[in-house]
Amino acid sequence: METIKSSMKSLKAYEIIRDMILRGEKLPGSRLILYDLEKELNIGRGPIREALMRLDRTGLIKNIPYKGAIVGTPPTQKEILHIYDLRIDLEVKLGVEAMENITDNDILKLEDLHAAMQKIPKNHHHIDNNFHFLIYNASNLPQLCNIARILRESVESLLNIYRREKVHCVKFNKEHGLIIEALKKQDLEELKKTIAINIESGLEIIKETYATIVRVPH
Repeated sequence: METIKSSMKSLKAYEIIRDMILRGEKLPGSRLILYDLEKELNIGRGPIREALMRLDRTGLIKNIPYKGAIVGTPPTQKEILHIYDLRIDLEVKLGVEAMENITDNDILKLEDLHAAMQKIPKNHHHIDNNFHFLIYNASNLPQLCNIARILRESVESLLNIYRREKVHCVKFNKEHGLIIEALKKQDLEELKKTIAINIESGLEIIKETYATIVRVPH
């Protein structure tokens, strides 16, 4: 029972600190001091420490030896919109190039990843990423694939820190199925459309998230 309570407190601390960072209440470069957070959140040091470790994994903060937790610099909403415009343009191009080289074995691997995502696992986002880059790597354009990875990583903190709801996963899974079908049929226009839609779906989740965070209670 105590373990469950501690986990719940850690999750609460994680969500509060996360939202304060994204709202700009904790500025990039500022230190997150355990003693101050204890008083501010009215939560014990143990759960807060666990929350900071989890936030470090998202990239929102960095736990630096002898300095403690330092707030990172998440992309602004305006930056995110530009990043997603670039992602759609680049990833659609990579998909088009990949279509010429995609093999039957690649399709089987995509179907295996798709089947794994149907189970709505906790690492759904990680499998999703592998799904896309299995396609893009077939483009034989490694430099552009590296740029696509950098663009994805630039919003990685926002893609990772929110638990994907089942309804989101189901939507992504349906879109991935359409991508596979377009590749099988060698339907270029359908592939371009489905890749773009799938990327835009991720952006919509981020928009919804920001709208929830910045909403001022009446």
